[in-house]
Amino acid sequence: MPVIELNLSDEVYLRWRDFMGSQQADRLVEAGLLGDWVALGFMNKINDYLKQGGPPGVETEDERRQRMEAEARRKLTKPQKRVLPMFDENETITLPEICRVLGIPLDQGRTLVQDWVAQDFLSNAPRSRDDAPTFVLSRSWQERNLAANRPSLHAPRRLHFAAKSKPGPNEG
Repeated sequence: MPVIELNLSDEVYLRWRDFMGSQQADRLVEAGLLGDWVALGFMNKINDYLKQGGPPGVETEDERRQRMEAEARRKLTKPQKRVLPMFDENETITLPEICRVLGIPLDQGRTLVQDWVAQDFLSNAPRSRDDAPTFVLSRSWQERNLAANRPSLHAPRRLHFAAKSKPGPNEG
């Protein structure tokens, strides 16, 4: 019987080993179809694989990260979803700013922010502003928020309420 050798990544090899321990693989082996089935399945789908860049269900590391970040954003509470865009304009926000956006009293906001710090959504910032403690997104949420809202991490922040500046006498 002819033998085909394949070079596999460690990840695919581990997935193959897991599959080989399944009842589906056992039935194919018993019927003597496993090798033929894999080769025929691949050859029948080669055009689709070439169009898609690989078989369906094979996710690149970047696609996996983006999917997980999108899932994490979907799981945010409504108040968190309202606060998250505030970080597009400022790196730090204060408790009064959070309370103003959410329309809640300071005591309720303080409790909410403490919960968010414990959940690793926010972190305490090293400096205060206007005699109020400031908060930043946690490191993991900074990465998620930047990737979601500004594809280039170096994209300049532009305040939504800032008017375009008028050209000077020597400009345009």
